[in-house]
Amino acid sequence: MKPRRIASCAVLCATLSGLCVAPAAAEVHHGSFVSASLERDVPYLVDLPSAYGEGTRYPVIYFLHGLFEDYDFWERRELTAVLRELRSRRDLADFVVVTVSGKNSFFVNSSMGRYEDLVTLDLIPYIESHYDVLPGAEHRALAGISMGGYAALRIAFEYPKLFAAVATHSAMLLQQVPSAAAGAGEWHMRAFGRVFGEPIDPKSWAAADPLVWAEQADAPTPGLYFDCGEQDRYGLARGNQALHAILERRGIPHEFALRPGDHGYEFVRSGLERSLGFLASQIMP
Repeated sequence: MKPRRIASCAVLCATLSGLCVAPAAAEVHHGSFVSASLERDVPYLVDLPSAYGEGTRYPVIYFLHGLFEDYDFWERRELTAVLRELRSRRDLADFVVVTVSGKNSFFVNSSMGRYEDLVTLDLIPYIESHYDVLPGAEHRALAGISMGGYAALRIAFEYPKLFAAVATHSAMLLQQVPSAAAGAGEWHMRAFGRVFGEPIDPKSWAAADPLVWAEQADAPTPGLYFDCGEQDRYGLARGNQALHAILERRGIPHEFALRPGDHGYEFVRSGLERSLGFLASQIMP
């Protein structure tokens, strides 16, 4: 049985009798499911094509949010509007987008909880059993922004057969363990500390570092696309360039773009057509 789906920003709330009615054209829906890895309910969002529910099964892109964000970033940061525009122009084949709440976990298994397992073990089978999506890695992609990009790249290298393609914007790639002396802010250091220890344990950091995983990865990896802003205020352009250099040296196919822009959603929105187009080209039947 399909879960009850409740539209978000498109919901028309009728004050009479306190009843909320979702219009037929609603495409973005919120829900929650029980994660065995976290042992609690976890909220998620799905962005569905307009023809969803007519018997077709669709490829799916799982999109991981950044630090200090949550699963609702897809709507709140107006990325759903970008996707709707692309769909209206018929520039993309139809697919489903899924986001999930990862808090400030960096989507790793740590004392905060088993957030990597949330993505790799819990979310995928739930979506494939409750929504009309095509099963199997060949129809599945992973994407992420900043912290979520960090996680998406690590998962791509750690589980190369789980997704057909991975794309990231402004992935949080650092060439050394973060510290206040290296420029990390107070709030960032607190977030790092909750996951990697206070002070940060270099072994824990290395165990989750996508740059370390890239040195160990063997082809074939999922199709890879990543970009970063030339003016990224956190200096992440250097880490993304370092990943590009590692992959080139090791002969691992990928696409990399260093584009004008800072760290933020203006940069993400400007590149979403390219990243979604790349992912769609890898997972369409």
